Amino acid sequence: MSRPNIVPITRTSKFFSGRDFDLEIRMSREFVEGDGHFKVILYRVDRDITPTDIYNEARSGEVVYKTPVELSVMPLIAEPENKTFNGNGTLRDLQDGNLSFSVYNAHLKELEVEISYGDYIGYPVTETEVRYYSVVNDGIKNYDNKHTIYGYKGAYRTIVCAPVDYSEFEGL
Repeated sequence: MSRPNIVPITRTSKFFSGRDFDLEIRMSREFVEGDGHFKVILYRVDRDITPTDIYNEARSGEVVYKTPVELSVMPLIAEPENKTFNGNGTLRDLQDGNLSFSVYNAHLKELEVEISYGDYIGYPVTETEVRYYSVVNDGIKNYDNKHTIYGYKGAYRTIVCAPVDYSEFEGL
């Protein structure tokens, strides 16, 4: 739980100010969104319209989605995991690795979107194939040293997503 800021952030103002922060954000967003040009598709679950049961769970096929949004990100896909389910190794399953990506707070604010647990992400792996993932960490707590610029304040979020089967979600 946070409360309104009463005092402006001045802990780094001798060497790094709000103007410096804004410049860093503009330059790094130019790299990510202009040069990197990686895109994912965010499928947000409309939690206001989707009918849920007493445990706040929706039945298969009844989930309502908001309009998909394309996000500019820096993606990282983990190596696939090969699991065995019996002692002799004949029953195997090769699972996709998790997808994690960083997205700037300013980018989300411009698009007027929020990423939440349970939303789905589509990542094009080829021209004809899209892999789908479910958000398992929305990265909302981004004030640690990794996600700030010189300790000034949070600049971006790291979202972690787990692969889903096409029976759970296959895009819109």
